[in-house]
Amino acid sequence: MANRVVIIGRPNVGKSSLFNRIIGKRKAVVEDIPGVTRDYLEALTEWAGKKFILVDTGGFIPKTSDEITEKVKEAVKREVKKASVIVFTVSVKEGITPIDEEIAKLLYPFREKVILAVNKVDSPEEEKNAFEFFSLGFEKVIFLSAIHGRGVEDLLEEIAGKLKRIPAALNYEGIRIAFVGRPNVGKSSLMNALLREERLIVSHRAGTTRDMIEIPFNWENNYFVLIDTPGIRRPSKVEYGVEFFSVNRALKAIENSEVLFLVIDGSEGVTRQDKRIGGLIERRYKGCVIVVNKVDLCPLPREKAISLIKKELFFLDFAPIVFTVATEGSGLSDMLKAVLKVYADFTKKHKTSFVNRAVQKILKEKAPPNYRGKEVKVYYSFQQGIKPPQVVLITNYPEGWKESYKRFFIKRLRKLLGIEHSPIKLIFKERN
Repeated sequence: MANRVVIIGRPNVGKSSLFNRIIGKRKAVVEDIPGVTRDYLEALTEWAGKKFILVDTGGFIPKTSDEITEKVKEAVKREVKKASVIVFTVSVKEGITPIDEEIAKLLYPFREKVILAVNKVDSPEEEKNAFEFFSLGFEKVIFLSAIHGRGVEDLLEEIAGKLKRIPAALNYEGIRIAFVGRPNVGKSSLMNALLREERLIVSHRAGTTRDMIEIPFNWENNYFVLIDTPGIRRPSKVEYGVEFFSVNRALKAIENSEVLFLVIDGSEGVTRQDKRIGGLIERRYKGCVIVVNKVDLCPLPREKAISLIKKELFFLDFAPIVFTVATEGSGLSDMLKAVLKVYADFTKKHKTSFVNRAVQKILKEKAPPNYRGKEVKVYYSFQQGIKPPQVVLITNYPEGWKESYKRFFIKRLRKLLGIEHSPIKLIFKERN
């Protein structure tokens, strides 16, 4: 089993800052308020020739009646049992708290694996105060400042000393699929259903997911990277802070993915915000599968629902529509089959002669409108690339192609090129 190094501690002691410092990039959302991290994050890293999977967990509160906090606690407990090394993180700013003492009791059975990391030691005066943490009863204690990098190398040396030299890997090869949509439409529930485990924290409370979570996944020898994202609300409703950075991560996930699951709530139908998110997908020329979740609560017959979705999301006319009930696990194989269909078209490549014949056939069917009284011509065309398929048109008036005609042209081109389930990007160039 691969080395796993798990960072745990109460909320707001700097676990995510330490995680980001060790992996060398800003993967976890960091904010100076408690409870920002909820789902645990993983990253592969290495020190002194020892590879390990570093895990950032949510803030641990032993006694809680809050649904989300309780689920965070249970996830942390599972990770502690799997850990090769546990980095118990505390903050010198507040000293030893009752929650720190409770966590210490939880960790005593695993004390051989524990390194106590006293964080936020930013001055000699604070270093003096840090010595009180030896009373928690752990042999290995490191004083550090995750923000400034002080003491982090000492921590890594201690971690490496406890690890075996065994292979560790997180295979992020495969089709990158991001789940996007409004808050509380069931994105995390769908991912859990696919993974067949409670990997992500799910709650009826909107905004549960805050980080962008990437998880490798295999289905019938097809490799995927599933990406859960925070719900995207209208910009006017997003306050600067945790949600602002979370939404930015969701937008980044759209940029870095190949296929998007646009998840909509079957009980509510297509909303204005669903259309806005769909527009983001269209403008970035991404593959898309429209996932109608909670279809058991949909008041419309299936055919009527499909017709309405196609009408409201007409600009995603290339996207297959699938129906799911995440809580029952229904429709999951349909989602993955649709992804494979979309990805096949998203990566389809045609010879120049074939593209030219298709383009000329469309022009004969319906020529572009004249531009400033002159005929718009296409001298030559070819496919330039994939993801999405990009077709270059050498024309006399690149600026003369009207949007309405472009929509018609792309629709016909998809049909003739057999690219039914992927957008096509047109690139116009002058002959010279």
